[in-house]
Amino acid sequence: MMTLRELLNTLPDAELSFSEKASNIAIEDVTADSRQVRPGSLFVAVPGVHNDGHRFIPAAIAQGAAAVIGERPLSEIIDAEANGLGRTVPYLRVQNSRRALAFVCAALQGFPSRRLTVVGVTGTDGKTTTSTILESILRAATATTEAPAGAVGVITTVGARIRGEEIDTGLHVTTPDAPDVQRFLRAMVDAGCRYAVVESTSHGLHQQRVAAVDFDVAAVTNITHEHLDYHGTREAYVAAKALLFRALFASSPKPGAPRAAVLNADDAGSYDALRAALAEEMESSALDVAIAATGSPGALRIP
Repeated sequence: MMTLRELLNTLPDAELSFSEKASNIAIEDVTADSRQVRPGSLFVAVPGVHNDGHRFIPAAIAQGAAAVIGERPLSEIIDAEANGLGRTVPYLRVQNSRRALAFVCAALQGFPSRRLTVVGVTGTDGKTTTSTILESILRAATATTEAPAGAVGVITTVGARIRGEEIDTGLHVTTPDAPDVQRFLRAMVDAGCRYAVVESTSHGLHQQRVAAVDFDVAAVTNITHEHLDYHGTREAYVAAKALLFRALFASSPKPGAPRAAVLNADDAGSYDALRAALAEEMESSALDVAIAATGSPGALRIP
């Protein structure tokens, strides 16, 4: 549980519509699904492809939402005044609701990725296989007599495991939503994990589902012509993949965990574009990121 004031500190662009006293309201959980709202919940209105979460703000308030985050001005929200939004229910307006959702969820869980060495894996083909191989390597490297499953957790598009134990992630074919990602990472920390492997799809990256994950290693398998029905153009698809590598420069420093980017030099579809994205970040950042290029399968050594 955190106060609204504490969560506000993670959203520097938020505009609070309510009195300062509202900052002391206790927030017990965060959700973008109005059906999951209960008293003490912070509801985040996320614009979607088919539905706009702002339409469900009245339902969230009726369910007992303690506060609401959204992108739209109060004047554009249906029945805002009648439901007390901005008057009895604090409203935080942000530039990007999806990103805000990721960061408030991470804050509520104590930013668990900052206590793990996190490897992100993206690409068109082989993401789940690569993530599983990395999990196996790290399990073997960290296994002890007392903990034969090792000190690693993995989140993929088909499931999650924490120290070898399967975790129910529900039915999905992409990176889980931000609340689930942060919940799984928190469970890894609580289980004593040292490493986390996070499969990061283009949808998950573009929709900010891993925006608040502090990555230490980013790796790509390849990029081919897929998912253009969602991204529109190949350039947009590659740009979504590049978000994983740009995240290396936004993550908080961790003792003993240097940042590294692993590119596939044999994949013309990704190498030049991702190398260029890294060069842009390096020009504006003082952080050091090692770039490794490989054209053949090999072990990834993590300090």
